[in-house]
Amino acid sequence: ALRAGAVFRVAHSVRCSSPSAAMAMSLDLGELNKRLSREKAKSGAITASLIWNDPADLDLHAQVTLKSGKTEHIFYGNKKAAGGHLDVDMNVADRGKGFSLNPVENIYFSNPMGGKYKIYVTNAGTKTDPKRWPQPAFKDPRRKVPFKVYLNREGKVSNAGGKISDGCRAVSCFQFSIAGGAEGTGGGGCYIVFPPMDKQTTFKELCAKYKVEWKVGSGFYAVARSEKIHNGKEMLLQNLKTDKFTVGRSKCLKFLSWPDSELKKGPKDLPADHMLFVQSTSYNRVIPPGTHVLFEVTPAEHAKHKKVNAAALKEAQKRAKEMAGGSGGAAAKAGAKAKAKAAAAAPKAKAAAKRAASPGAAAPAPKRR
Repeated sequence: ALRAGAVFRVAHSVRCSSPSAAMAMSLDLGELNKRLSREKAKSGAITASLIWNDPADLDLHAQVTLKSGKTEHIFYGNKKAAGGHLDVDMNVADRGKGFSLNPVENIYFSNPMGGKYKIYVTNAGTKTDPKRWPQPAFKDPRRKVPFKVYLNREGKVSNAGGKISDGCRAVSCFQFSIAGGAEGTGGGGCYIVFPPMDKQTTFKELCAKYKVEWKVGSGFYAVARSEKIHNGKEMLLQNLKTDKFTVGRSKCLKFLSWPDSELKKGPKDLPADHMLFVQSTSYNRVIPPGTHVLFEVTPAEHAKHKKVNAAALKEAQKRAKEMAGGSGGAAAKAGAKAKAKAAAAAPKAKAAAKRAASPGAAAPAPKRR
């Protein structure tokens, strides 16, 4: 989850103009949600969405300055960075898929990295075409395009708006800070771990049980026994002590020093106090008894299931402790067994050595005639 004390600020002024009342009504939250649903946009622990009503090519940007001092920039030319993803980018072209007079753009962070965040808007081109768009509002190539940006942080929604023309400098909308490091905030955000069931189940049954919306790619199962992990499968590695996640196959493989190939691994191949989750895209995936399950969920779902998430973490920590204690106990037991065996064999070995050293034992017995 996002750490307590994170600084949040809405920009109270914009650099080009302030929004009009009419624009505010036409760019409300209900309209935003309709467009996000239409474009199948994703959400995360942090989600920033841009909405406007114009053929102009407005662009949403997220700039993240990490604790290391490095700055990463998410925009149309670099859609993935700093744990975030620009998954909806519209009106680059002026026709076809990806173009609309009611556009939206979206950037989401599933596992936000610690640092300073800046969300802003630019105008890549104000378009006019009297034949295609005869509306008076679209005739002036120098017009200022009204827009609104919504920021959703774990279910808390804020908005900032303005107007921007072609050539106008960027409009800053939000600036805030997130605690944490380069590995991300982890500990939930939009991830919930559910405790293992006593009997076999499926993702479908668990979604119904916990009232979680199923999305393809949102389900992960814990590696609870030695099994084959197919090449290309996405992974999440949970540190049970810190409740943080290493997100993504490449980062998990690097952390674990495993090759990027088909693998056969189990809990014993993992570092102490870690649990590995592997993605499954099947709604009917069979989950064996005793297996933790992870879902990538909406901020509202995450807030609803905090107690369940905490219970699952406690269960996993207990299991890890038992596994560590069990392996140590087994080693001690094996050592004790070997000592007992050696002690039992010692008198026999001593007697055999004594017989070998006696004079009678040195000479062979005479043969009968």
